[in-house]
Amino acid sequence: MAAITGEQVMTLRSQTGAGIMDCKGALNETGGDLAKAVELLRKKGLAGLAKRAGRTMKEGVVAGKTSADGKALSLLELNCETDFVAKNPDVVAFASALAADMLSDATLANPAESEAAKARLQAIAMKMGENMQIRRGVVYTAAADTVSNYYVHSDSRKGAIVELSFDGNIAAGKAELQALARELAMQAVAMSPKFLRREEVAADVVAKEREIYKAKMEKDEEAAKAAAAEGGKPYKAKPAEAVAKMLDGRVNKFFQESCLLEQASIRDSKLTVTQAVKNLGAKLGGNITVKRFNCFLVGIE
Repeated sequence: MAAITGEQVMTLRSQTGAGIMDCKGALNETGGDLAKAVELLRKKGLAGLAKRAGRTMKEGVVAGKTSADGKALSLLELNCETDFVAKNPDVVAFASALAADMLSDATLANPAESEAAKARLQAIAMKMGENMQIRRGVVYTAAADTVSNYYVHSDSRKGAIVELSFDGNIAAGKAELQALARELAMQAVAMSPKFLRREEVAADVVAKEREIYKAKMEKDEEAAKAAAAEGGKPYKAKPAEAVAKMLDGRVNKFFQESCLLEQASIRDSKLTVTQAVKNLGAKLGGNITVKRFNCFLVGIE
């Protein structure tokens, strides 16, 4: 097996927040496989949670635009090597212009796959003197029963876009529906959900989370047993039913953190997003459905 390099250790450390020796040990144990090393550290309770494991260590800028008629919105993320370039006026202007062009040119709807968009960016990259890429982009176009809105944070590194549908009088409720869509976009930026609802989470993802939580619980149980023995105190293992309930609770917490609709509302933490959406629907005299969202956070998957 090839020797583990210092660069590999530091990459794992930056992604997990674990100690250098723990990172080195995990890489040795997993044969240098970074993803498996992250998983191993999480099972041992040494990693700084999965939220940090998705970091790509890139700089960049997020831009959003609305068409003149208000029927289409775009959101775009560009990546570069340094924060200095991300804040360069030419780069910021390019991101804004491309986000606007995405609304009028269907070939730019997915700019990350557009050769024309890539060529335009390359000219900027050559001027800046560092590597740049169009990481992702999306366009939402309104239907008769939908309303969309976006939010880009003041640092231009975080943004989200949300689409709602409404089965009531959409014209009368449009202003409040747009306000809700923007609020949910702000929610996504603040709380970085990966999924809309728990039904969308793949079974293997849930199984992996359950496996990680179970391994961590078993480790904690072993530590508690050892501590009791060391202190000369009797130790009573948790009943299997209690362990199963705790495990279900941890998985449920994963859904509450990872699914937008299950998160606590940033406006009123006593309500879930689902409840807040339902409340506005009742006020407007119809049913609101959160159809989709995209959240672009520079440096995070």
